[in-house]
Amino acid sequence: MNIIFQSGEFFNGINSFWPNIINVISALLGALISGLIAIWIFNKGLKKEKEKKRNEIIIENNNLELYFFHSVESVIFFIEKQVDEVLKCSRKTKDWNKSNFWLSILPELTTRNIWDINQEKLYDIFVSNSEGDIKFKVNDFINLRICLYNIDNVVTNQKELIKEIHERLIVNIELWNQSRKKLLNLSNSFVLEHNLKLIKEKDDFLKFYTDLMVKRQRNLIENNVIDSIEINFKELIEPLKKYLKDNPQFHDERVYKVSETLMDTQKAYSEIKYLRYEYRKNILRAGQKLIQVKARMSLCISNIKKRKKIYK
Repeated sequence: MNIIFQSGEFFNGINSFWPNIINVISALLGALISGLIAIWIFNKGLKKEKEKKRNEIIIENNNLELYFFHSVESVIFFIEKQVDEVLKCSRKTKDWNKSNFWLSILPELTTRNIWDINQEKLYDIFVSNSEGDIKFKVNDFINLRICLYNIDNVVTNQKELIKEIHERLIVNIELWNQSRKKLLNLSNSFVLEHNLKLIKEKDDFLKFYTDLMVKRQRNLIENNVIDSIEINFKELIEPLKKYLKDNPQFHDERVYKVSETLMDTQKAYSEIKYLRYEYRKNILRAGQKLIQVKARMSLCISNIKKRKKIYK
């Protein structure tokens, strides 16, 4: 009885071991499979989230790139308009009937919108995430920025030039006006002195001077050209200078008075003429600079647009 019982007990112990092992293995396999499925689902979700984020970055970069190109095109458009203004202004500086010959600086010609864009993001778009040789990509990006700096410098320098030239012109135009007025007053003074003389002798200088300062000046007024410094100089000042040179009258005090004022008039005229010339030369140089900048910008933008984007 004991042997049979022990034998039966022995076999029952074996029979209960394997099912337990199988259960443990099944549990482990189930946990492993569940874990693998969970990992797969997690990775799939992570990949999907990463892809979503990547697409969002692509859309954001495309919008930023589009805004940048529109901004650059706007700058190029207003460069052309500003060059037109330079040509108009240049013609005005040659016309002495035009007292207002200042260059109009278009407020739309500004790079502020472009500089407000995150420059690191632009670098990533046009350099890091674009196909092509890194040297050429970087050169286009840097050259484009240099063009923007040049535009800012041209606009700033022109504003400063206008201020400087305008201040100097005001001083010399005031000297011109005062000198011309003094020459006219001298004419009245000379006539008064002559009329007070008891014995009135022939006075060639007085006749020439009054004809010039009164009659000819009246003609300029009637012809609406009295405000033209150039015409005034040719019609009044040059004939007076020639007369004094051809008819020296060293004993006549009136000649000294006229000559002193004439020197101020000549000085004012020469300075005004020089300033108009310098102004014209500088604005034409600025216009040429803008044309060069426009060509350089257009080339850089063309190169950038040809490159395909790479998003990892």
